[in-house]
Amino acid sequence: MSHLVETMAYANAVPWHGLGNNVQEDSSIEEWQQQAGLDWSVSKRQVMFRGVEFGETMTIPTRRFKDKFVLARDTDNSPFSVVSDRYKPVQPKEILEFFRDLIATHGMTIETAGSLKDGKRIWALAKTGDAHKVLGSDLVNSYLLIATSYDLTFSTLAQFTSVRVVCNNTLQQSLNDYISRVSIPHFKDFNADQVHESLGLGRAQWGAFSQALDAIAKIKLSVGDAGLIIANALKIPQDIEAPSPNRQHVMPIMRLFNGDAIGSDVVGQTGWGLVNAVTEYVDHRKRARNQGNRLDNAWFGEAANLKDTVFKSVLEMAG
Repeated sequence: MSHLVETMAYANAVPWHGLGNNVQEDSSIEEWQQQAGLDWSVSKRQVMFRGVEFGETMTIPTRRFKDKFVLARDTDNSPFSVVSDRYKPVQPKEILEFFRDLIATHGMTIETAGSLKDGKRIWALAKTGDAHKVLGSDLVNSYLLIATSYDLTFSTLAQFTSVRVVCNNTLQQSLNDYISRVSIPHFKDFNADQVHESLGLGRAQWGAFSQALDAIAKIKLSVGDAGLIIANALKIPQDIEAPSPNRQHVMPIMRLFNGDAIGSDVVGQTGWGLVNAVTEYVDHRKRARNQGNRLDNAWFGEAANLKDTVFKSVLEMAG
């Protein structure tokens, strides 16, 4: 593909980014692996400087670096990164296998899976079956995302996220009293059962997150208050003369907050309205090179951090 997304599969409706191959919702883990283009493995290969001969008088001998390895894909030998001997790669199959027991015991269903950046990042996303209507009308569904990177940009992670149905806005379920995200460093073994246990996978967290959404939906925000929250989240200096590349993002977000956002007639100028204005902007409106870049940024990049910062700022106002 000409996108940042290398390969991908999805079940049910076409995802908001419009990419991937359609598969049946009840497909097996093995079918998902094939259709998502994750039917490969990675291995560590020792870094070696190949010897060179210069005529008959000079030779640079071959040299092996005992503590350095190239992490490469076995199917096409694509190199991903240089790692130490401590690095323990999580295989693509393990990412999908993470959900096998959860599908059987918790009723989860995989909705998307694939790879980004020529295979350097892989992920799978499953619908947990939990849902909530904010203030009785605005439907939000719960998902569990698991991902790992082979370019060392982030550790293997599993995190709860949510999707607002009316506009496909994505938001991490971030609450101080609950573990919503687990990160496993690349030098540790990946143990799916331990991750399941750490996350809890119970209803308590979703119930608390749902209450938080209702709480911020009751907070009325003035245009000035909303602008200040955005400016602080974007780390824009108070001095209007001070240069900041992030100033360009304030007005588009504020226009969405003031009524241009999808579903704004339902949420109004509230904390929930501001969170969705920010999310709609970074997930769907902000300029991106392609939809693959947009997806990567929404889940793993600056967009994900901005959404989380604004959500927490508004939640603090709810007490």
